[in-house]
Amino acid sequence: MEIIQKNEAFKRIDGKMRFSYVQIFARRDGVLYSGKWSNRHESPNTLEELQELKQIPTEDRGPEIKTVWSAVFVKTPNLLAYVDGNLEKRISREVEACEILRKKPHPNIATYYGYNESHGRVSGLCFKRYTSTLLEAVNPQRLNKAAFLSSRRELVTDCMKSGLQGLLDAIKHLHSLGLVHNDINPANIMLDEEGTLILIDFDSCRYIGESLRSTETKRTQHWHDPTVEISIEKNDFDAFKDLQTWLTGSTAEDFIFL
Repeated sequence: MEIIQKNEAFKRIDGKMRFSYVQIFARRDGVLYSGKWSNRHESPNTLEELQELKQIPTEDRGPEIKTVWSAVFVKTPNLLAYVDGNLEKRISREVEACEILRKKPHPNIATYYGYNESHGRVSGLCFKRYTSTLLEAVNPQRLNKAAFLSSRRELVTDCMKSGLQGLLDAIKHLHSLGLVHNDINPANIMLDEEGTLILIDFDSCRYIGESLRSTETKRTQHWHDPTVEISIEKNDFDAFKDLQTWLTGSTAEDFIFL
C-alpha cells in the first residue's frame, strides 16, 4: 500500500474545532482507495486498518474534451528505452536542450512548457500540441523518398513549400544557440492549426562539436550520413536540402541521402 495523500478533518465540539479523523488516500495494485484513520500521529500499514474504506474510480473521469480547449502533448520515453541503461542520460540531454529553447524561443520550434514529474524524476516533457506531422499530412502511405518524389504529391500545399524558409530559420536559430538537431526529417516536423512548419523532437540535439557516437545519438535512416560522427551544422543543412527536394524537387538524383 502506498499512501498518496492525507487530509485532516475537524469538527466543532462545544464551540471549538477539534480533530476528527485523517482522510487517507492510498493506492494498492494500481487501484486508488479512500478511508478514515483516527491517529493523526501515525500512519496505517494496510488498507484493512482504515474505516469506511472505498475504492475511488479514476478511469474516464473529468469533463469530455471540447475542441475549443487547449491541449498539451506529453512526450514519454518509448518502452524500448527503459531497457537501455542510458535512459536517464538521454532524457537529461533533451531536457537541457528544451530548457535552452524555452528561454530563447522561435516561432518554428515547438513550444516547450516544462517537464512532468513522478516520484522525484522526470517522467515526460510537456509541449504545445500540434495537428500532425508533415509525414502524416503529405505521405500517409509512407512511400520511400524516391517513390514519394515521383508521385503526384497532391497533399503538398503551397503553404508548406513557402513555409520551408521558416523551418530553415528555426534550424539557424538552433545553431546560434550552439545546438545541432541531427535528425531533421518529415516525421520530426509538425504542422500547427495555421499550417506553419514546426520543428520537434530534440532527443538527438547535441552541442556543436559533440560526438554523436559516444552519446548514442539516434538518427533516421536515409536522412543522414552514417559516416559523420560529430554534431555539426552541416548535418542539419544537408537534411534540410533533402527535405526541400522531397517536397518540391523533380528528380531523386538531387537527394544527398538515399
